[in-house]
Amino acid sequence: MDEHPLVSIVTPSYNQGKFIEDTLSSVKNQDYPNIEHIVVDGGSTDNTLAVLNRFKKEYNLRWVSEPDLGQSDAINKGFRMSKGEIVGWVNSDDVYFDKQAVSYIVEQFKSYRDVGVIHGDSLLINKDNLIIRVRHAFLWFSHERLLRGNIIIQSAAFFRRSVVQSNKLDISLDLVMDYEYWLRLIKAGLKFKRVNRVLSANRIHPAAKARLRNQEERGAERRRVQEKYGQRFGVWYNLLSFFDVLISVPLKRLAGLNIVVRLYTNFERKNLAFPAKFDSCPKMMLRQLFPFV
Repeated sequence: MDEHPLVSIVTPSYNQGKFIEDTLSSVKNQDYPNIEHIVVDGGSTDNTLAVLNRFKKEYNLRWVSEPDLGQSDAINKGFRMSKGEIVGWVNSDDVYFDKQAVSYIVEQFKSYRDVGVIHGDSLLINKDNLIIRVRHAFLWFSHERLLRGNIIIQSAAFFRRSVVQSNKLDISLDLVMDYEYWLRLIKAGLKFKRVNRVLSANRIHPAAKARLRNQEERGAERRRVQEKYGQRFGVWYNLLSFFDVLISVPLKRLAGLNIVVRLYTNFERKNLAFPAKFDSCPKMMLRQLFPFV
């Protein structure tokens, strides 16, 4: 691998003009010198194209705007357009966390040459960029645990070029396409590595697809994917899922608490890649520990 291999960032977009500027800025602000950013827009009718036109002269941004078959189709199109040895996928309402995220990932791929996918932690932010809590990736990764539910944060995942060249998203899926992708890659024998670092921030807002769609619909789509890859539902599945919630989720929240403390102590906020907002440390610690706060 070259000293500075090209990194391609793919962003699917549709009518996210309110948030896409932060997404673009978080890529533009990376300190890594060799990035191409590819935005695949589905024909937005809001101010998205005006924002893209404004940014295209500021860094290595390419974009297209045309009808597609949905988010998965747009991502596949971006994968085909990409030329980088390493590829990331960040949605148009999400962001990369700090200016060193891509540099860090490149060094990880150089160090772990047998790994096809590297993923890390993320933050939750609201519509105003206020940091809500840390999304700590699952501590114990295994195929069996992944089959019980998605434990990989999509915006904090990066791929080798060979992975996205040989594997496309299933365009028949609209809500759990990333989950099916992880399961398929693991079945194909690809190696995943989790890193203990915040790489991205996921935005929660009223217009987010996850909020607009019926949770029963998401659950049904997820179950179809699980069945496809061999998950059997019954007492043992229910017991293990209960264990995941009872034990593992609180441990994840406690692990994330350490990141919260670092954000308020020795982290230099000038290194942030997007205009994050902070409230008091005690409030964020409460939100980290108690999801209902």
